[in-house]
Amino acid sequence: MNIIKAINDPHLFQAPLPDLKSWASWVVFLKALFALPMTKAELTLYRQCTGRQIPPDKPFREAWCPTGRRSGKSFIAALVAVFIACFFDYRYSLLLARPSKWR
Repeated sequence: MNIIKAINDPHLFQAPLPDLKSWASWVVFLKALFALPMTKAELTLYRQCTGRQIPPDKPFREAWCPTGRRSGKSFIAALVAVFIACFFDYRYSLLLARPSKWR
């Protein structure tokens, strides 16, 4: 499951995003953030917005979104946070972070 499949799934995140056409820029952002394949149109938008020719080949560890008010950044940040919390497995990282007396 990737984040794009999750936002298109009616049982997951589709309800708050019924019309993804108006969120096209954010979909491209999410695909870049998670290093997912892009369509030709999305790649054109990616290049136009970033000035980069080649999309990322690995997911980002951090992202900054200097966007204007009411652009949807809080919604997207919440969506990413819920997706990562639900679909990423951090058991190994959490095990490493525990003090040695707990292992």
